[in-house]
Amino acid sequence: MKRNRRTARPFSYGSLEPKRMLAGNVNANFQGEHIFIRGDQFDNQLQIDASNGQIRIRGTNGTTINNRNSVIVDNSFFVGGSSRADSEFAGGLRIHLGPGNDSLDIEDIRLNEFSIIYGGTGNDNININSTEFIDSALVQTFTGNDDVTFSNTLVTDTLFAVTHDGNDSLVIENSDTLGSAIVSTGNGDDFLRLDSNRHQGTPQFFLTNNGDDTVELQNINVGTGGLELYTGNGNDEVNGELTTGVIDGNVIIAGQANSDFSRLDISSNVASRISLRGFEFNDEIVHQNADAVDFGLATFAEPGDSFFVADFVEFPRTTRLSSIEWLGSYDNSDAPLTDDFVIEIYEGGFVEDENIGTYQAPVGNPIATFNVGNAANRVDTGATWSVFGPSRNIFSYSADIDFTFSPNTQFWISIYAIQPAGFANDYFTLAEDIESELTDPNNGAATVKFPQLADWFPNTSGKTHFTLRS
Repeated sequence: MKRNRRTARPFSYGSLEPKRMLAGNVNANFQGEHIFIRGDQFDNQLQIDASNGQIRIRGTNGTTINNRNSVIVDNSFFVGGSSRADSEFAGGLRIHLGPGNDSLDIEDIRLNEFSIIYGGTGNDNININSTEFIDSALVQTFTGNDDVTFSNTLVTDTLFAVTHDGNDSLVIENSDTLGSAIVSTGNGDDFLRLDSNRHQGTPQFFLTNNGDDTVELQNINVGTGGLELYTGNGNDEVNGELTTGVIDGNVIIAGQANSDFSRLDISSNVASRISLRGFEFNDEIVHQNADAVDFGLATFAEPGDSFFVADFVEFPRTTRLSSIEWLGSYDNSDAPLTDDFVIEIYEGGFVEDENIGTYQAPVGNPIATFNVGNAANRVDTGATWSVFGPSRNIFSYSADIDFTFSPNTQFWISIYAIQPAGFANDYFTLAEDIESELTDPNNGAATVKFPQLADWFPNTSGKTHFTLRS
């Protein structure tokens, strides 16, 4: 069932910019094992980066460091052979920004021991770019609407990234997590994006808690440890593409609310390792065949009968199907009390026929069979058709099925009914036209294979009227 969805809250990193108080003074001490930094109650803005092979701590927009504009960590030194970091420190970071709407930028440095960064209360903005944590790293913000970004960053051990209550944004992009990742966005309407990362450790665990959350996944690489994403309570959305990433482990994406849904474009080379649980589909039309109804093809199958009618579809990208809709009718408009439908999906191929030559058709056994039975929703459209015989009422049908189409591959869809005992009226699947471009090699006449031959129609014999939804 189609649902009215809220519009996802737009994010631009650094856009959560509240009215700021006076800039404060940050205390920095780096004479011991770690770099210790503590903010005050004001809105501190500071940057930690590389300067001439050493780590520099400087204030921006009026913030001071030890009552100075900047300080150099004199026991830091130049990094050799790194594509990310320029300067490194033997220990780790110990940062507490304190209350206030604070901002922290870390760039071009390497830390060799466990680093801890606390944002404190307030609306904080933490950006970590081109940084290497040769150990574990913990980044935690507290109450407030916080913005946390990891970009081009390496964590060799465990990454802990936690934002607590508030409408938070947490982004990890073009980064490597070689150990475990434990990431949680807390309560609130949060935004989580994983983009072009290499998640190699085990486990990789991501959780959005209570709130209407939005998650974007873009072409991530997942190692054998796998990745698990749970969106928590709330009306959540998971969007994105998994088309070029390498998935060596299982990926589980699970929602908990009835209105959670996914718009994931999943490539065929990774689809077998992706599991979606508790999500609705986005209910968008991905294929609609015939535009008009001209005639019908008899599609009843009695026990032992091998006759079907099918039509083909092909998509340029991986497409997951959630439902199918079609039109049909019965002789004399006398429908049975209960329908008994079967939907099958076949792979396509080429068939040789002595009368009509080579044509495309379903081949082999079905790769998916859906015994819909009476579960198809039947609605009398009020329309009729009468090309063959008396006027017949047209019924609209819909049924839920779950199938993923590989890209650039021809598939054939067959919809037919099982003949009820004691019911004589034929069932017809409605189609658009019956033109054929095939030529009989004996007399040059255009011919088709009719249902009585108990065989497949060539693809030019008629366009079965059906609609596919994702």
